Amino acid sequence: MKKKMLTALLGLFTAALWAQDDQSESPKPIDERKHELRLDAIEALAIPNIEINYEYVLSRYSGVGAAINIGLEDSFNEYQAFALTPFYRQYFFNKKEYGARGFFVEGMLQFAFGKEEFTEEFAGIPDREVPGFITTDESWFNTGIGIAVGQKWVSNNGFVFELSIGGGRYLLSPDFGPEGFFRGGLLVGYRF
Repeated sequence: MKKKMLTALLGLFTAALWAQDDQSESPKPIDERKHELRLDAIEALAIPNIEINYEYVLSRYSGVGAAINIGLEDSFNEYQAFALTPFYRQYFFNKKEYGARGFFVEGMLQFAFGKEEFTEEFAGIPDREVPGFITTDESWFNTGIGIAVGQKWVSNNGFVFELSIGGGRYLLSPDFGPEGFFRGGLLVGYRF
């Protein structure tokens, strides 16, 4: 199921990147494009997770958007199965007319759930002196707040490259799950 979901998401992302207008018009100038889709290449290759980001350009100095992160492997002790991260970005030192590029600071919220695996020792079976271990999985949900910084480059034809790093702290205090989260990576995408 996870492989089918990954294939469908990658297909949707690729179709959005390569979709062209059927008419013979030239593409919109870069300063009129307001939508961006980006894929985090580091997470897709290293963890393995898939993270898709959407950003709407509000002005040359700001943008809003959301990221969806889907975990594809549950072999980690604190497994995050899904996260939704809405964000707001403020861009600085921007001298290009089309904006929403360059150095940025991002404020974000995160809503995530997953499961945590832990092992407990118990006294063992009666009439035996050997203790035993039991492994259990506990589900968790949390919401957090965080900040990130980064640099984004946008080419004149709309391709986007971004480096960012940040994180945050979860606000709820459940018995299970991580206390904080990381956000960042190397993202590639397209502005349309």
